[in-house]
Amino acid sequence: MDHDSDSKVQKQLDAAMPWVGLYIAAASTVCILAMVADAFNSFRRKKLWFPCKYTSLNAASLTLLAVAMKLPMDLNTVMVNTVTDAAAKFTSLLFMSTALNTLMPSLGSMNDKELLTNCVGLALLVVTITANVSIHAIEVQRFLSQTMIPSVVMLVSLAMLVCLALSVSAMKRSLKLKYEEKHREALEKEEELVEGFNMADQRRQMMKYWVMAESSCPQFVIARSSVCAASSMITFFFVILYTFVHVIHGIVKYVPGKSPYGVYTKRIIEIQFYGVGIAVILAMLRWFVTVRFRCSSTNTWMIESYWIQTLSECRNSSAGIKIGPNRWGKCLLDAKWCVLTLCIGVQSFIVLTSKSLIFFSRFMVAPFVFCFSHINKFARRHHGTSPGDDDMDLNYLSSYVLLLDGEVELPTRFVRSMCREADSMIQIGREKKPSNLINLLEKFDSSNTSQITTLVLAHDCWTLQVVTLTSIALALPNISQHQRKQLLSSVSEGLPLAKVVEKTLDTNAKPKSIRKSTSATWVELLVYFKWVEIDLRNGFLWCRNSKQVLQELSDKAEEIVMEWKSQSQDSNMGNPLNFPARAVAANSMYRICQTILLSYGEEESCEEMWERLCVMIADVFSACLTNLPHAITKMCHQSCIEKKDKTVREAFLLLGKTEEVLGIVRRRQKRLCIDHDNEGLTMSSMNDLVVSVDC
Repeated sequence: MDHDSDSKVQKQLDAAMPWVGLYIAAASTVCILAMVADAFNSFRRKKLWFPCKYTSLNAASLTLLAVAMKLPMDLNTVMVNTVTDAAAKFTSLLFMSTALNTLMPSLGSMNDKELLTNCVGLALLVVTITANVSIHAIEVQRFLSQTMIPSVVMLVSLAMLVCLALSVSAMKRSLKLKYEEKHREALEKEEELVEGFNMADQRRQMMKYWVMAESSCPQFVIARSSVCAASSMITFFFVILYTFVHVIHGIVKYVPGKSPYGVYTKRIIEIQFYGVGIAVILAMLRWFVTVRFRCSSTNTWMIESYWIQTLSECRNSSAGIKIGPNRWGKCLLDAKWCVLTLCIGVQSFIVLTSKSLIFFSRFMVAPFVFCFSHINKFARRHHGTSPGDDDMDLNYLSSYVLLLDGEVELPTRFVRSMCREADSMIQIGREKKPSNLINLLEKFDSSNTSQITTLVLAHDCWTLQVVTLTSIALALPNISQHQRKQLLSSVSEGLPLAKVVEKTLDTNAKPKSIRKSTSATWVELLVYFKWVEIDLRNGFLWCRNSKQVLQELSDKAEEIVMEWKSQSQDSNMGNPLNFPARAVAANSMYRICQTILLSYGEEESCEEMWERLCVMIADVFSACLTNLPHAITKMCHQSCIEKKDKTVREAFLLLGKTEEVLGIVRRRQKRLCIDHDNEGLTMSSMNDLVVSVDC
């Protein structure tokens, strides 16, 4: 009876196995799609070292890989079709080996804690796979070489990945020091942009930061390292040769027959082989590109300090170890010294072996490099590209390429490729220009500058002024729906630019409460057409003129602030900097309404007030965006080294996007009298929010 019950349960479990096969196939497909996405993105940007964006080493990718490796880790399921069993395990091991190489550049995007946790997780996964495959192969006594050799290659790839992970922190520190040195050099020549905006000068100034950020990108540094290149080379040759041999012997194929995973066993083999093929192509190109610019390397037999710096620091440090005055303390220190010395030796061996492989492989790649160089020169002559100012700029920018100790200088073609990518980002930005904002700025009237800038700019941040003025404009009756939508569209395009200026130039980070209030007020205005829960579309229809609208808004704002003040017991709340978001918005509304009422004309119509408010909004935007060239340049060197390339990319995109806007602002720069390079003046006006409601 028990036997029949066990058989029934086993049959039920076997019936569910095809669903597990579907799950494995789906996880493998997701991994491959991530590889394809990264490959497409790299080809589009002409970065054949293939940076990792979607195939990063993290908890999600480790989970997907663990699911995809279900077949080689399966010890309990009896596979009847032994050829299919071997093919499935073989392809899974190849897939994992190639995936390790694909993931290597992503190590550069991690901090020390992420490196430790992700590498430990990956090591546990690889060791578990290897142990399971070894146990299964030894016990079954079938296809021992077909599964053990890929496992050894997988362990070698893991060792090279760990080698890179141990050197990432030291690499980043070295690059950071070199970046700061070059940054100080670049700052000395930045004064030429103070007098006004010039697109050519701005681009030339920012291009230095682009070259520094791109050349010091940690992912690029890892991808061009000898260890990563050697891993790509090993992956390429191993997969090609080993697969070719076993295809000839008929091992890598699917033989129809019963399988516990059903038809999905065949799908898993096919999908993972596609993934192996894609990963091998990426590895080949990454290896080819690395060898291509390392042909003149003279440091083949030297171990640079950053390779072993982390291990050396750990060996010489006693932090985290409790040592007592006995022999066990001495034994513990001696054991630590021996283990880390062994690790340093292994690390040095991996680096030297990798350098040797790259050194000898250059003779294999040299004919292809020679042919490619001549084809490239012919193509440049055919398209009329000749030396001149462009080459002079390249030679100038080449001095800003950041290299680690022992690295050879990047060829000029790499710098040229970087510059072309920067220009393409500017062009993409031009295609996304804020047309509605440009139309609004054209309404700028220099005669109205003193009315709003002098009286209001000294108390609020720019974005809060714009949102408040927009709220007042939308509250006016007898304004067409088209005009309202046009204004909202213009402000929607201008606020992100103004926020960039405020965020970039705000070194003290004091007006965070003001920016928070601005965001909350703007979302409410844009989505619900309300200002602090007051309906602007229908709430002021009874007003006969614009003066009544201004007075009503001023009274409601005063009421909100006074109500909040009466409820607050905190003595520090007397400063508007400490107001909550709703009170900050009301404080701004009260002061701006009162400012406008002071200069209110006799019987000014709603249409006239609308035009006046639009001019004021354009005025504030112009005053703010005068600082944009300086803010864009400052964006290029504000982030950490892992994100510098992304930040610089955003800066170039913003430069192209705002080129026409900056041209308009430049024509009015003298009339605005705003010193865009004086951060102290600009930010003190934003931070000096000390005027409360005068009741």
